[in-house]
Amino acid sequence: MSDNSEKYIARLRHEVEEILNWGAVSGWHSKMFDELSEKVFESTRVMLSVATLKRFFGVVNHDGAPSITTLDALSQFVGKENWRAFKMADPIKRKKEKTPRKSIYVTIGFILAIISISLVGNKRPEVVINASEFSFSSKVLSKEYPNSVVFDFNIPSDLRTDSLHIQQYWDPTKTIAVQKDQTQATGIYYFPGYFRAKLMVDGKEAQAHDLFLKSEGWLGLIEYAPTPKYFEPEIDGTALSFPEEIKKEVIGLEKPVVSSFHFIDDLGRVSGDNFSFSATVKNVFDDRWAVCQAMSIYFIGSTGAMIIPFSKIGCSSDNNLMLNDTYLRGKEHDLSPLSADFTDPVELSIQVEKKQVSILIGGKIVYTEAYKESMGKLVGTRIKFKGLGEVLDFKLKDHNSELVLLQ
Repeated sequence: MSDNSEKYIARLRHEVEEILNWGAVSGWHSKMFDELSEKVFESTRVMLSVATLKRFFGVVNHDGAPSITTLDALSQFVGKENWRAFKMADPIKRKKEKTPRKSIYVTIGFILAIISISLVGNKRPEVVINASEFSFSSKVLSKEYPNSVVFDFNIPSDLRTDSLHIQQYWDPTKTIAVQKDQTQATGIYYFPGYFRAKLMVDGKEAQAHDLFLKSEGWLGLIEYAPTPKYFEPEIDGTALSFPEEIKKEVIGLEKPVVSSFHFIDDLGRVSGDNFSFSATVKNVFDDRWAVCQAMSIYFIGSTGAMIIPFSKIGCSSDNNLMLNDTYLRGKEHDLSPLSADFTDPVELSIQVEKKQVSILIGGKIVYTEAYKESMGKLVGTRIKFKGLGEVLDFKLKDHNSELVLLQ
């Protein structure tokens, strides 16, 4: 590595430290590198492992130069387009020296040769991924939750990279770091769902497959972290509620908690882009931290998901609406139409037709929005409350037949 390259890398380290304002990296603990990894991903959509970041900052010994993937991602994190743009933004100048005229041509030729060698030597090609050289599969160990999954994989022995991960969920920040000589890893899943597990190399997908974890009927949760409490919800025809002991437990809590109902299963050939949902919903706890009566209805597809939030109107700024690839933050968009007082039962309907979503409250359309990427097959739903609620007369229909999941 040339002296200038090392100076640029040192400058990049310094700029990252300045942006974070966490103090000198020598005083960081491991959790801070975890947090930096998530911040870099949020900013650049590139996942850098904790080990990669520690090597970049010199916390652990490493003889090689940082990969271009690492340098590009951190350059983007500090506001530049890539590593090349970072270096061009404030070039490091060499100190001028007087050169005798008679040696000027020899010097120019020598400099050109050095520049050519330096450019070739410092340019680390991006890892070329040949998917056929990798294998990646999984085995689900149980039908209960939490549920562990065993991942089996093979990685080419000559692969040159310092960043290997298994991405467990749709959320790219939830990963398992693996080594090149590993052939097996395990992950734990606390919720049922339809996931896309990926073997990632330098932040790029090498192999992937679907992972379908069913709920085996309706499943209730109090979403404690890191491990939820699981229970069987009370079902009466098309009505869904929390058992009395669960209600007492949630009401007695001093800190906020989410309680939820989940139904994830094979629903046949129901399209996630063409279906309708209706239910009457009532809030049964709106004291202290649950005063907003916040709730969300999730629809899970084989290639995407929707999250539709509801609350009292005064709390709508805290809500976020996700319709697969369309994401609207309540801080940036007016989501107050998705508001009601759930002290008494409220009729909610959601109609999806050819990726156009209409949301109805009390039989009236209050919000419409569209998305572009297909949801794939519909595989289930979740209903989440910040606090407690009841669901009455639940119905989920496709455009050809009616599905009533509670019967």
